[in-house]
Amino acid sequence: MLGGLLVTGFGLPFLEGLAHAQEAPPKRFVVMFSANGTIEPRWAPSGTERDFTLGPILEPLAGYQEDLVIVQGVQQMGDKGDGHQNGIGGMLTGAPLLPGKFAGQGVPPTGWSSGPSVDQRVADVIGRDTAFRSLELGVQTGTADNFGRMCYRARNRPLPPLDEPRRVFETLFAPVHADPAQREKLRSRRASVLDFAKGEFSALSSELGSADRQRLDRHLTYLREVEERLGKAESETLSCSVPARPPELPASNDSYPEQGALQMDLLALALSCGRTRVASLQWSRSVSQVRFTWLGIQESHHELSHLPDSDAPAMDKLTQINAWYAEQFATLIERLKSYPEGDGTLFDNSLLLWCNELGKGNSHSRKHAPYVLAGSAGGALETGRYLRYDGDPPHNDFLVSVLNVLGVPDQSFGFADWCNGPLSGMV
Repeated sequence: MLGGLLVTGFGLPFLEGLAHAQEAPPKRFVVMFSANGTIEPRWAPSGTERDFTLGPILEPLAGYQEDLVIVQGVQQMGDKGDGHQNGIGGMLTGAPLLPGKFAGQGVPPTGWSSGPSVDQRVADVIGRDTAFRSLELGVQTGTADNFGRMCYRARNRPLPPLDEPRRVFETLFAPVHADPAQREKLRSRRASVLDFAKGEFSALSSELGSADRQRLDRHLTYLREVEERLGKAESETLSCSVPARPPELPASNDSYPEQGALQMDLLALALSCGRTRVASLQWSRSVSQVRFTWLGIQESHHELSHLPDSDAPAMDKLTQINAWYAEQFATLIERLKSYPEGDGTLFDNSLLLWCNELGKGNSHSRKHAPYVLAGSAGGALETGRYLRYDGDPPHNDFLVSVLNVLGVPDQSFGFADWCNGPLSGMV
């Protein structure tokens, strides 16, 4: 567990006291990812901004149409890697990939993203008073490479998602449920590991050049942040009801839906208990090879996504797959709506973003990448709208608008040359 905490930088926040009962509830931000692009004609709504009908892929969200903002026509920027690498690496960062060791299709090898992701910029603002500044969850995300990482704490610092529901539960709740002896044992073990790491780094520092020493200093700073958050995690007391530990599930193809359902439950619980205000759920990875056998589909998602538009059976199966992910997004909405908060619900004070690394799978195009927002973030975003943009505005502008909705006043995000400011008409 400690290893997972060290690489993710988790910590723990808690509910406001009764003295703050009259304050407006805090905003929350949740990102959900699904892979391999979409079929735009079956994804896009028909109609006008405020009078529209959802297409077949988004139809499972019809019951929440007044809670949505659907954004079409945005160009997802990227550079250096192949379509999938650029897509997942730049989708939330708005930044190009660095040179590195991860081989793509028909391009030189690339590395991690060169900037932080939008969720981490949000966490800088709304997660500062929480010990869990952000929570990264996954469902069978696979190998630790730049095809499988979407969240970045900073340049060259990917945040690996936690894939195992049981481990997520222990990370979130075990420290505050442990008895005093267990807490002391945990503190001693943590101190030993961190002291060893800091000692090793200090010994190495004298042997490094200036640039490497600066990188090492940044890592030591990160270790100190982790140490502080872990200490706070152990000292808090829960003020919400915690369910039983989830079952251990094998990471098999057919357990994919059940694992995802548990992760959604834990994500909603973490928000409702005040554990965090910023969370993400990464279903699989770019180039996802999941086989949707529970839908009667035997081919892998990625295999189907590369078949031509003229292959009608493949297009129907891809429609089913993407509609299934729309059902999961609807489930996440419903989970947050089930928690009362203030005069409304947890969902009313949240902004949810569903995104994809590609616009179209068989061409690896990132034009018209699909973005669906849900929730008003406490009234900051007018919902029940379908926004269609001409001219392929860069998705950096969309990310700036997301920041503004969540109270972050930035007018630029990611690579400056790809950003013009907030997306017109969204906020």
